[in-house]
Amino acid sequence: MEPIYTADNTTNAYQLNWSLALFGKSELPKQSAWLEELQLATAVDGVRILSSHVRSGNTLQFLVSTRPASSPSDIVRSVKGRFQYLIRGRIPKAFRRNYHIQSTGEANSSVLDQYVAGQTTKHPMADDDTQARLQAIQFHNHSVDLSKLTIGTYGQFLNSLQIIVENTGGWNEVRHAQLERVRNVIIRACEKKEWQLSRIGLLSNHVHVLLGASVTKSPQSVALSLMNNIAYVYDMKPILKFSYYVGTFGGYDRGAVRRHEQ
Repeated sequence: MEPIYTADNTTNAYQLNWSLALFGKSELPKQSAWLEELQLATAVDGVRILSSHVRSGNTLQFLVSTRPASSPSDIVRSVKGRFQYLIRGRIPKAFRRNYHIQSTGEANSSVLDQYVAGQTTKHPMADDDTQARLQAIQFHNHSVDLSKLTIGTYGQFLNSLQIIVENTGGWNEVRHAQLERVRNVIIRACEKKEWQLSRIGLLSNHVHVLLGASVTKSPQSVALSLMNNIAYVYDMKPILKFSYYVGTFGGYDRGAVRRHEQ
């Protein structure tokens, strides 16, 4: 079955920030010798280095922003690979294989969880029975902690995403059976892909999802997958707008990350 929503026919709004630490095998050159060139080089890959901080002689901390097509592993590959190329003459094999990358955002995971949990109160339905059904159909997995890093083969990562999709034409879905099917298809999709689903904020005309994906999954691929799974409930009809919002978050907000770098 061909997907309705693709990278080519959708638009997006996004705020994607990541804290990345790389570890040298020995002391690395001073930032003044490479930072500007590295920023220009990674920008070609869609990775924008916002700041860089030397935590020790051989440990570098970066705050970066990306476009939705870049996964955490893409970011590591871009920054490490471009950096290694710049200093190849002085240090042929500069970096250890391990890394640390975690998503961050304007709000931390606790604040964002409360925000999504309050969506039915923020957008109440006029009919009390419909409102009660919406509140009853919300999803929250208390065992999922989207502030906790995962240990991979060569590094630690956190790929926590907020995704928002909206019905087309201002249409409101109030049928309990259909709302339940939408919720369940999101749950099953996350289980199948081994994504950590924390919360679904399901409303009549839009959906909020908080989840943690693997290090190789881009925000774009996750959002499009969810959109096509929701369309499946409606026999692959384009009931959603051809657009979405995706943002990163984690245990620390972006302000805390910046303060840690100082």
